[in-house]
Amino acid sequence: MPGETWTSSAIRSAITSSSHGIAASRWGETHPLAWWAQTRFAFCSHSGQGMMSIKPIQSFARGLSVLSVLNRYGSATALQLARESGVPRPTVYRLLQTLMDEGYVRRGTADDRFHLRLRVRGLSEGFEDEQWISAIAGPALAELTGRISWPCDVSTLDGLKMVIHETTHRIAPLSIDRNMVGREMPILGSSSGLAYIAFAPKLQRDALLELLATSTDPHDALARNTEQVKRLIATTRRRGYGLRQGGALWPHTGSIALPVRVGQRLLGCINTVWMARAVSAADGVSRCLQPLRETRDLIEQRLSDGSARGKDRRHRGNAQWE
Repeated sequence: MPGETWTSSAIRSAITSSSHGIAASRWGETHPLAWWAQTRFAFCSHSGQGMMSIKPIQSFARGLSVLSVLNRYGSATALQLARESGVPRPTVYRLLQTLMDEGYVRRGTADDRFHLRLRVRGLSEGFEDEQWISAIAGPALAELTGRISWPCDVSTLDGLKMVIHETTHRIAPLSIDRNMVGREMPILGSSSGLAYIAFAPKLQRDALLELLATSTDPHDALARNTEQVKRLIATTRRRGYGLRQGGALWPHTGSIALPVRVGQRLLGCINTVWMARAVSAADGVSRCLQPLRETRDLIEQRLSDGSARGKDRRHRGNAQWE
């Protein structure tokens, strides 16, 4: 950026000024270096570059494992929790007692099963991506799946991966996959990743490609072939969507993805998935592109309406004090 030096102090300032986990979706609203600094920081943390070695706390990890299993099943006995989490049963009892003392878990009086308490929901209160994904994108994708029968996902950028936050695989008649929420997808090896990087602001796109080129993940190796990546991104931009048919990770499926924006902000992507042996790439685009566009437009409209209402409420609130 003209007139600005990329010093370590500027990068630290950028990290400080960005909100954890949502800097990418608020591009341009924080320090200009915020997204690049946070991504670089996260990447170095995972790769061990420039970071001191920190010994993990095993008891905390075991507690999270037990809590995760309980969240998956809704309720469970101590024996079930021990078996599913791999944590010894005496340790499970101690962890459950701690979670009960802290108000996150309760023990049933009639069935001797353990249940989550409402306080657990507070752990996700600061996870702002869920606000638009759950309230707006999720229902819209469910409507789309009802029309085309194929499953759909919504994903956002997390470090150097696209991560699925909401999916209709569980309700789609033609789905062959399950447990998709939380699954990571390579940027250059998925339709959502291609749609994201192709339509990201140039500064963000260049920073992503620089980081991907130094990644040790084999699924990011394509980033080191500069000319091929340029052609791939140019093709994606010309089409207006990301496209994948088969591939090393998911040879049995194909998919098409579109970026989701509010104004100039790129929030994430939505996609539709089909079975590659039954539907060619051309057929998939022919069948799914227009319904997917209509759904994307609906999501963006609802997001814009919500943003406008929020600004209007803030304006009225401020006017009371003028």
